[in-house]
Amino acid sequence: MSTLPELPAACRLRGLTEADLPALMPLHAAVMADLRDPSLFRLAGGPEAFFSSHVGARGESWGVFLADELVAYASLTLPRADDRDNYARDLGWPPERAARVAQLSAAMVAPEHRRLGLHGKLIDIRIARAQALGLPDLLVRAAPANALSRQTLIEHGFALVWLGVQAEGSLRHIFWRPADRMATGADDAGVIWADGADLEAQRVWLAAGRRGVRAREADHAIGFALPPD
Repeated sequence: MSTLPELPAACRLRGLTEADLPALMPLHAAVMADLRDPSLFRLAGGPEAFFSSHVGARGESWGVFLADELVAYASLTLPRADDRDNYARDLGWPPERAARVAQLSAAMVAPEHRRLGLHGKLIDIRIARAQALGLPDLLVRAAPANALSRQTLIEHGFALVWLGVQAEGSLRHIFWRPADRMATGADDAGVIWADGADLEAQRVWLAAGRRGVRAREADHAIGFALPPD
């Protein structure tokens, strides 16, 4: 089982409720204003609907507070098998497996607080929560142009398993890992590297049964390897 990570000393973490919804909109606005391309971060149904549905109806949400200021947010979606935004549908999983996934569906950190390591800690918190719920598969998506998110996810044991346009129209990578172990166990032997911007090469290696298990920081290349037998 994963243990919850320690946050920086001045920060505190707690689950969010409906009373916290007004504080989420300014955080979302600050994050969007800082993006060079707004399409890199989209919330299904729009931010207000997404946030309100993730304080109980469709999932769970956590906030990190510095003093009384909400500086980071993360959600875990618990989709039904036939939900349009269940990433398992993109992967072609059968309904019985698709009904038991947890999705790391959104995370935001205020631009001025991005050097505290909060994004990675919020990933660990949600992995631990999925384990506690007994859900075996974790899925998360990221825009192919978002090299930082890709690297962070791979460092936390997620493997790139799909690339395409999702039902709501966004071009996305989908990453997967089991809740109880990392999916990125391949060593460097046999890894084939593809440029992070070369989507056609990535599609070729994914179609050949390889997974993206390495992310090279210097040039944003992705290392693809065959899964273990």
